[in-house]
Parts: sequence; C-alpha cells; structure tokens
Amino acid sequence: MNTPPTPDCSLVFPPDPAWVRAAREAVRSLLTAARRTDLTDTALVLTSEVVTNAVNACQAQHCNAPVRLNAEWTRRQQLHVLVHDKAPGVPMRRRTDWPPDAESGRGLTLIERSADAWGVCESGGNRGKATWFVLGVRPTKTRSLVGCTACKKLEAARREAVARGEEPHIVDATIAVRTHFRHAHLMRGELW
Repeated sequence: MNTPPTPDCSLVFPPDPAWVRAAREAVRSLLTAARRTDLTDTALVLTSEVVTNAVNACQAQHCNAPVRLNAEWTRRQQLHVLVHDKAPGVPMRRRTDWPPDAESGRGLTLIERSADAWGVCESGGNRGKATWFVLGVRPTKTRSLVGCTACKKLEAARREAVARGEEPHIVDATIAVRTHFRHAHLMRGELW
C-alpha cells in the first residue's frame, strides 16, 4: 500500500519580525495537512526561534536580503525545517548562566533540547547560513541501555555536576546524555 505524499512548503519573506507569525502559521498548516498535529507545539516554538534568530541577525547586520523557510517531510516522515538568511556569521549558544529574566539568548539551547536533531550550516562562498531542525524521529529497534558504557559515563558526569551544584556543567552534561541517547538508542540510521 502506497503512503500518500505529505505536503512540503517554502516561504520567502523580508527580514522583518512581522513575518515570524506567518512562518509559524505556514508550518502549522503543513502539519495539519500532513495530519501530524502531534508535532505542532514543538514545531511552532522552534520555528519561531529559528526565524526570529534569522530576522534579528539580518537587522543587526543591515542585511535586507530575504529570509527563506523550507519545511519538508523526510522519507522517514520526519519534519525538516530549514531557515536560510544572508546575514554574515552563525548563531552561537549563549552561556548557561544567562540571567533568568533576560528576554533573549536561550533560543539555541531551546532548539538543542527540543529538536530530535538540529544544526547550522554556513553557505560556503556565499554570505549567510541555514539553521535547521528535525522533529518526529520515532524509535526504531532500540539498542538496550543496559550495558551501554557511554550512557553510564555520561550519566555519572551529570550526577557529579549535580552533586557539585555547577549549573553550567549540569546543563551541558544533561544535553550530552540526551544527545547520546537520541543518536545511539533512538535514531540509529539516516535522518532523511
């Protein structure tokens, strides 16, 4: 039985904050059409973060080139969202001791913690970069966690950071545990 094709979408818009909502709604429509509303909350938050980062980077660099959003389904039926802008430089994850009342600075950490995979690619000889994320990785045959030495080492490092009360190390160790778990035990294989 053939699976019906799932829709993809693209949106090109000026680097203006007013377009963040339109980008979010395009992704919402894509998820609704594909009947994957289980991904909606996370996808909308991450789309807002990535598009906002692109718009802010363009405005900070006085770059008026349009921002491009592509949202598509992989052959494994995972949502792949890519946002490309022409502003120079790449986004950097802020330190974990960022003030709790700060209104910005946590976007990449949120993406890192919420997406099944993500990354930033520079545009080679061209200016700009593409920030992307993937959602909807479903567990396949999982490898047993019992006996996984990497899991044990990463978890021991996390517990040690907790015992010492070192907040930046706790966050980094928790991210390392989660990243290893996803890549070694859930995703094994190609993302798209």
